[in-house]
Amino acid sequence: MLTIGILQLTQHLDDAVRGFKAGLAQEPVGCDFHYVNADGNEGKLPELAQRLASLPVDMIFACSTPAAKAAVNLPGSIPVIYTPVFDPVGSGLAQSLAKPGGKATGVSGMVDAAQKAAFIYRLLPQANHLGMVYHAKDPNAVLESRLFSDAIRKRGGCRLTEIPIQQADELSLLYRFLEKDMDALFLPIGKAVEENFASVAYYTEAAAIPVIASHGPNVPAGALGGLFANHYQLGLKCAEKALKISQGVSAGDIPVDIATQPEIHLNVAVAAVLGISLPKAMLKQTAEIFE
Repeated sequence: MLTIGILQLTQHLDDAVRGFKAGLAQEPVGCDFHYVNADGNEGKLPELAQRLASLPVDMIFACSTPAAKAAVNLPGSIPVIYTPVFDPVGSGLAQSLAKPGGKATGVSGMVDAAQKAAFIYRLLPQANHLGMVYHAKDPNAVLESRLFSDAIRKRGGCRLTEIPIQQADELSLLYRFLEKDMDALFLPIGKAVEENFASVAYYTEAAAIPVIASHGPNVPAGALGGLFANHYQLGLKCAEKALKISQGVSAGDIPVDIATQPEIHLNVAVAAVLGISLPKAMLKQTAEIFE
């Protein structure tokens, strides 16, 4: 019987937990799960991680980068499996994807920037000017903004205007930076923008500029769409790693995987308001349609 602690930052990662449990249920191993959730409060994670360690547990499944860091920072050698960590190497959770080292491995939730760029061109084929707003103090946001900028430059034929912000309250001034000829506004991953998306939605709606999001919950909240890692599938992949660890393989010797089959989410109500005709072929491939 495996005793597994589940350390979760927010409820929107529930699908990863469901996938993880479903994957282990298919394996010939019994599991006893102990679940704690920080309800979005990163400051609670170290205490919650310690609570799991004191049970004790055989391993910890950590959902989010802050949760993974809290689990890895525990004293001792409890193995950690994480998802949907955007940048395992940059966040210090892995020495490399191929050989992470230490006591943690997992599955990255990063969706390839070139795929996101291709998605935008397919969704808005006439687009020739994109905006991009991101938190300049968030390493994940800075990384994705750079990767996306590189992807746009390599494709050519489209101008990208970067709008870096230093703090979240600057989003209340977003209207100053939205140019009249912008065909869409891309939002890289980043907590500051994601948690203050209402401001982004308000000003972009007023300017009739569609938003392409990197945070799933932003689509039903007013973004036109986005390309996202399937958290359930990430959880399934993490279950495979948990099984290997249970068989004696060191977590640090198990390669970190990345999301390979991202899914499309679209908001047809937003498209209607903006007068955007969504490609029929894309609608057929869409995993989540919000009305």
